[in-house]
Amino acid sequence: MNTITLALERYGIDPELELFLESTNIYFTVVFIYEMFAKIGGIGTGKYLADKMNWLDGFIVMTSIFELVYTAVSGDSGGAAALNTLRLLRTFRVLRVMRLLRGLESM
Repeated sequence: MNTITLALERYGIDPELELFLESTNIYFTVVFIYEMFAKIGGIGTGKYLADKMNWLDGFIVMTSIFELVYTAVSGDSGGAAALNTLRLLRTFRVLRVMRLLRGLESM
């Protein structure tokens, strides 16, 4: 679902769709934060940090948190070049699909 909502973002987007995508961004960020902390709580910090895919997940979560905080503090909804760069980093969320593919025997 996250990958689909990321694919919907484009230049000249309708304000209603943009608001929906911003809401889903916040929702997915909260889900990813919960997943990260649940995993750390379940397997421990040492095992969590031993897996490089968890490093990717942690980076994605921290980048998403920074983007939300930056947007809230600056009040900018996308005009700043720095924020556009942060939005580009959102595409790293697509790499989370690699986790699923890594577990498939046929892949």
